[in-house]
Amino acid sequence: MIDPRLLALCLGNVVVGTGTMVVPGTLPALTRGLQIDLPAGGRLIAAFAATVCVMTPLLAAWLSRMDRRVLLTAALLVFAAGHAASALATSYESMLATRVASALVAGLFTSQAAGITRLLVPPARQGGAVAFVFLGWGIAAVAGTPLTAWMAQTIGWWAAFWLVAIAAILQAAWVWRTLPARLHTPAIDGGAWRALVRDRAVPALVTLTAIHSWAQFILFAYLTPVLEQRTGAGTTLVALALGLFGLCGIAGNVVAMRLMDRIGPRHATTLAIGCMFAGQVVIAAGGFGALPMLLGLSLWGLGCFSANSAQQARLLAAAPALASVSIALNSSAIYLGQAAGAETGAWIIGAAGMDWLPRAGLPVFVVALVLSQRAGRAHR
Repeated sequence: MIDPRLLALCLGNVVVGTGTMVVPGTLPALTRGLQIDLPAGGRLIAAFAATVCVMTPLLAAWLSRMDRRVLLTAALLVFAAGHAASALATSYESMLATRVASALVAGLFTSQAAGITRLLVPPARQGGAVAFVFLGWGIAAVAGTPLTAWMAQTIGWWAAFWLVAIAAILQAAWVWRTLPARLHTPAIDGGAWRALVRDRAVPALVTLTAIHSWAQFILFAYLTPVLEQRTGAGTTLVALALGLFGLCGIAGNVVAMRLMDRIGPRHATTLAIGCMFAGQVVIAAGGFGALPMLLGLSLWGLGCFSANSAQQARLLAAAPALASVSIALNSSAIYLGQAAGAETGAWIIGAAGMDWLPRAGLPVFVVALVLSQRAGRAHR
């Protein structure tokens, strides 16, 4: 039987994941509605990701003594308010402000939801509990992002934001009702941050996370307009392609969880990055044809979520005592890479057009593959 407390946290991540990825999914309709160009729309993604990157560790440290039930419920309510305000936005400036407001709590919910699992389950079940809570992001990729993309094209971009806002309110009520009161985690102090910086392996692994996330978001931030304008996909096919990506992501994560005990998280990370690299090679070489695009998205999806899972396992093994801090910092690195990728993609579209997007990520993936091996040596 599924623990209802873990289910509430998992579904909270579904809402947060859907809201985080709502702009990439709705980008064509959103740019038309706000009368902005594609690079400007991409910078909404970059601004959201950069805010999460900077503010998540700061807020996690500042609010470390707060009751987790209160904190997680409040985070979802702020997330709901931010998306409701986005749905009502009438200009690029107002949309940018509301996306930054939503970003303040996106990373906070995800990191703290994972952090309190050890307060809810015995130590022997903690690994599975964390994996279950993070499964919400996979569900968001399979169902949430395709649904919001379809709604944007058939109803209007604002409908997708209203969906996230309403879902966040309902989920906040569920979290408040399900989680026990007086859930507290150890405070994060300056000593923990200093120990993390002095560790050889942790900074290298966090840097690797940022780099492979950067490589992905050069294309992913603009995937919906690429599917529409280069592959010729209609509304339904775009939703199906995004759903295929998410489904392969869940499958890859399941396979990685089973492989990690056999081949180790370092090799699992390298294999996952290799899958993503191969997927983008197929997309670039296939000239955006429908079959190469679907095959490339499948390979890419297989490595996407599994790389993050393997990286978290590497961080846990490298410095168990610093796990709460290093995993929070790793989450920030994911968003740092997203911001860099979206901004890089915006620059490429403005300078050379979107045909160069898959090719631009390839050298960054090569750097990630090399760093994965070097980080492994630092860990040993």
